[in-house]
Amino acid sequence: MPLDSTRLQQLLCENLCKEVRIVRRPDGKLMLRTGFQFPDGDRFPIHVSETATNGVRLSDLGHTLMRVSYDHDVDSFLQGARGRLLESIVNESGIGWDGGVLYVECSLESLPNAILRFGQTLTRVYELARRNHGGTLLPAQ
Repeated sequence: MPLDSTRLQQLLCENLCKEVRIVRRPDGKLMLRTGFQFPDGDRFPIHVSETATNGVRLSDLGHTLMRVSYDHDVDSFLQGARGRLLESIVNESGIGWDGGVLYVECSLESLPNAILRFGQTLTRVYELARRNHGGTLLPAQ
């Protein structure tokens, strides 16, 4: 029996909409809730704000680098081979990097793609911190 592409599309949209939502924090700021999470189960904190051009800015507000700092000296992490890989990851993805804060700015129309790209980039940066000097992935702590 062939797959029903219309039904698959409907299920995909329904389930993704359940998984991705905007919530207002007690301080009034907006957060994006997604299925993206760190190995310990904490969800990626993705902050949402408006840009000067009426677009959207997604930001981790430095949280990813803060998590890296639990197991690494951040200054040494940002140098050498890992520093070059981090720079490559950020450049490849089109994500901005400002003083340890990862962010992406986009139009409302390109927000779905930006969310996926941002989540993938945060995952890659965090996983980079979990690799030993030989490139082997270390177990989650």
